[in-house]
Amino acid sequence: MTHLYFHCGHADELMLDYRGADVVDLREAREHALGIARTLMASAYGVTDFSDWFVCVGDADDENLIVVPFSQALPTLH
Repeated sequence: MTHLYFHCGHADELMLDYRGADVVDLREAREHALGIARTLMASAYGVTDFSDWFVCVGDADDENLIVVPFSQALPTLH
């Protein structure tokens, strides 16, 4: 288990995650980041453009491990 932090933002703003979450690996961290993105987009009031939003996944040393764009959390048409 690794404790990571999931900061969300865009060019003008960054919302820091002070609690973090325990994950097994970076694959689980990516899935957690996508879940955060989906939750924020679903709970947004009105029409919000999330095209430039992202989730930065970092460790306790503030080392940025991966960046997950919100666009990856959007549903795809098959």
